[in-house]
Amino acid sequence: MSGRLLRNFGVVAGAAAALTIATTSVAFANWSKSPFSLVQGTTSQQWVDEEYNEFHFTGCDQAGTSNSVAVALWQQIDWGSDVKHDTSTLTNCFKGSGYTSTATQSNLPYDSYYLEITKLGSGCAACTGAADKVSVDTTLAD
Repeated sequence: MSGRLLRNFGVVAGAAAALTIATTSVAFANWSKSPFSLVQGTTSQQWVDEEYNEFHFTGCDQAGTSNSVAVALWQQIDWGSDVKHDTSTLTNCFKGSGYTSTATQSNLPYDSYYLEITKLGSGCAACTGAADKVSVDTTLAD
């Protein structure tokens, strides 16, 4: 391969890689998972966002403790300790399969985020549960 052809190939390959990374990050802004395990320490997939996050837990069920789940919103830090922004205690989703608990957080910096189940009920480490659906919406105007 000639030097010029090799250089052109490198530029095209680099641009394709950058475009793939850029579009991959955006693709995960809003997401949902059905079902979602409610076990202390469980984390969600990550998503990329800035300014506003809203998460919904629908149709929660839990065995062995009172009907609540504490959910922390974490900012993923590449070269350091992750930052916890807020912990929300959700209860409404435990009223039945059609009920939803919602928590919001705003004024967030652009970065990757994830949820963590930090406590079930009064803190039973052996307790388990599930939500019919968990979703993240990063759109403020809805």
